[in-house]
Amino acid sequence: VHPYLALETVRQWHGNGKTQKQMASGKLAKATVGEAQENYRSAVEAGLLKILSKMGISLLTSYSGAQIFEAIGLSQEVIQTSFKGTTSRIGGMSLEEIASEVITMRPEVADAKMKLVNYGYYKPVPKLGEYHINSSDLAKLLHNAVGLDKTVSAATTRDEAENDGVKPASVADYEIFKKSLESAPLANIRDLLDFESDRQSISVEEVEPAAEIMKRFCTGAMSLGALSREAHETLAIAVNRVGGKSNSGEGGEDVIRGRPIDDVNSKGRSPS
Repeated sequence: VHPYLALETVRQWHGNGKTQKQMASGKLAKATVGEAQENYRSAVEAGLLKILSKMGISLLTSYSGAQIFEAIGLSQEVIQTSFKGTTSRIGGMSLEEIASEVITMRPEVADAKMKLVNYGYYKPVPKLGEYHINSSDLAKLLHNAVGLDKTVSAATTRDEAENDGVKPASVADYEIFKKSLESAPLANIRDLLDFESDRQSISVEEVEPAAEIMKRFCTGAMSLGALSREAHETLAIAVNRVGGKSNSGEGGEDVIRGRPIDDVNSKGRSPS
């Protein structure tokens, strides 16, 4: 969006003392400012072309002005000024508010070693910032509900522990987790919505068995670049075990992922 700012960032990086020392010691290839900026431009171009080809749109003109997105958190003032024609359903920050936020991150603020006004905008810090739905407290409640003990791992006593150290799921703990979610501050757009039905609930006996419902579950095609190989494979194994479907890593998976696993032991582990 701001190529001049990107090139200026490269120029500042090049002039940084640490960068110059690494070039002098041979840890980085020596380059002039112009060469460094050209390297950046080439890398960005190669990356964009790769992504464009993955999305199945081969022409840059298909992207330019296509507006294949919606804006979230921007006021109509900002939309009309900078993104005219873009859908923004819930409104949000004004130009003045955006400018105020940018000012707190300017170089002179960093040089003066001024502290952020609100640490909690960037990470969940109790009592110092806004509420984060993915907080450690909420994660602990969910772990307790499903019986997960994070002190047990392959590096500790998992192999000797009963059921790999996983405790029985607790309905009581799940109710605590559920109540915590229901009473939490608004944090997502979905928190503003509720279910409204014009019919009576059906009895549990009429609901499909869990095994049939699980067949409709699948993991999205999450890039291996967004997750680690270990996380991606763990998700694939888990969703396959519960009867769902695991999607790809958008290319780059080890070829072994396409082969049947026929050496699983009684604990569900495979040497391969």
